[in-house]
Amino acid sequence: MALPAATLAVEAIKNRPKISVSKDVTTVLLASGLGIGVFFAVRALVRKFKRNNRERHALQPGNPANFAIRLKMAFENDNAFGWGTDEEVVFDTIEQIPNASMMRKVERAYKDLYGNNLSADLMSELSTEEFAIAQEIINSKT
Repeated sequence: MALPAATLAVEAIKNRPKISVSKDVTTVLLASGLGIGVFFAVRALVRKFKRNNRERHALQPGNPANFAIRLKMAFENDNAFGWGTDEEVVFDTIEQIPNASMMRKVERAYKDLYGNNLSADLMSELSTEEFAIAQEIINSKT
């Protein structure tokens, strides 16, 4: 009895409707896939160029990338036990930023270097009270 069921299944597979995709649809799908791939490749190259440019100028005192790197190093504080943010360095670095315009440049440099938003990292690394103090310092800049 299993034999007729298997035969019916084979016949059903042979007689199923064929799906065909026209050349135009195939061309559009390939072109859109290629376009998306090129977009992401160019975006990655631009981000790498920005990051390399920021890193090249980071050793100059007063450069926004210098401040951004100092903040990131304070977040990744490698003290004797290997944990914790060095809040004093964070506050000192933010206080050394001369004005609001430079603060915006530091935020942009931080984003270019690390791909993260500086405010979000400050919020995650500092306690609520410490974050409020940092925001107060940032907002006091004119």
